[in-house]
Amino acid sequence: MLIEQFFDAGLGHASYLVADPDAGVAFLVDPDRDIDVYLGAASRLGVLITDSFETHVHNDYVSGSRALAQLRPIAVHAGKSAGLAYAHEGHADGEVIRVGELAVRCIATPGHTPEHVAYLVADLRRSDDPQYLFSGGALLVGQIARVDLLGPEIAEQLARSAYETLRERVLPLADYVAVFPTHGGGSACAADVAGSRWTTLGFERLHNHIARSATADYASFRAAIAAGLPVAPAYYPHVRTMNAKGAELSSRSPLPFLRDAAPGAALIDPRPPHLFGAGHRREALNVVGNDSFAVRVGAVVPFGTPVVILTLDAEQAQRLRAQLAVIGFDDVRGYLSPEPASGDDPLQIEQLDARAAASRASDGAVLLDVREEAEWRAGHAPGAIHIPYEHVRDRAREIPAGRPIVAYCASGVRSSLAASLLESAGRDVANMRGGFTAWRSAQLPVAHEG
Repeated sequence: MLIEQFFDAGLGHASYLVADPDAGVAFLVDPDRDIDVYLGAASRLGVLITDSFETHVHNDYVSGSRALAQLRPIAVHAGKSAGLAYAHEGHADGEVIRVGELAVRCIATPGHTPEHVAYLVADLRRSDDPQYLFSGGALLVGQIARVDLLGPEIAEQLARSAYETLRERVLPLADYVAVFPTHGGGSACAADVAGSRWTTLGFERLHNHIARSATADYASFRAAIAAGLPVAPAYYPHVRTMNAKGAELSSRSPLPFLRDAAPGAALIDPRPPHLFGAGHRREALNVVGNDSFAVRVGAVVPFGTPVVILTLDAEQAQRLRAQLAVIGFDDVRGYLSPEPASGDDPLQIEQLDARAAASRASDGAVLLDVREEAEWRAGHAPGAIHIPYEHVRDRAREIPAGRPIVAYCASGVRSSLAASLLESAGRDVANMRGGFTAWRSAQLPVAHEG
């Protein structure tokens, strides 16, 4: 038995190809829409993908199971109550599916979502005893997946389900069972996931504070799972709807180079903050083209909005379009020069070092901290206002009018996006380069209230 993990650092998403090379077959667990990577891995291993297993209807990325089923005859598996609207096999708790000499047992593990299941896998050539748990969000490395994504109406019910799932279904498994979760570091589906990308039941039983709290009373567990949750990107509910219906293959056609911006499109400039700040188009949003590009677009651009990528690099445009497709942003009209349109002067956002930012604050500027709640609580600039970047557009009225703004995050990337949002709303805004890391390095004062 061979296991290959595929990890999207921007989404914090892990998917798996599990192969029985002797039988020449393999299955996937929680694949995303970029199905070429799985087909390439299967070809390299000399196996045929025959099955795909979904642990739950995902919020954070578009599943690739239906797209793969469009290309070849595979069986898609999910829990009995998943309610998928495309062809699949729904399995009851305890049901076993054979793929070669691998026995995959479906285990009902509600909590993260009502329909959530995990898969216990035994390599029958070695033993009937299960060796591997593909846990989805039921157990993560140092955490579990959050229970509040489907709304406050059922969050309490899901919290109780997660508590019972850990106590009755997951923690009683043998210490040696290896755990391969779907959500990892960087996922907004959980708080503070540890950096490791797999673990064991025995280690988590000892060192996972959520797992330990599940062995105590429910009130302690409920408090523990509510702490430190990041802002959930606005696109999440739309992606869950897409996954329930089943998403088709994303477009493979080359993106056109545009001469003018498409009407109503969001203009996304992926350059580093210092280049964006030196000169950019009116209404452009600075979403740096790194691993987190798609998540940040999905956090600030309304789902379904057409997108134009501001770059002259056709290869970069294609790559960023592919990242957007994984979160369901399929309407990418093309790419366009980041230089202002003819007759327009370039706009600029000043990039300040930490000491200059502190001096501006002393002169009356508003320091705006756009990090997550947990980052803010760990320390922030004295007198700063806290609004996570995902909420800056909707909460801009909370920033005192008539005063210049200096935005900061951890390193200057998220704050450059926030600054571009505020600039488009007509505010006088600068970005603190190096972010709060630079602030601490400059040994400037740090507050901890709030």
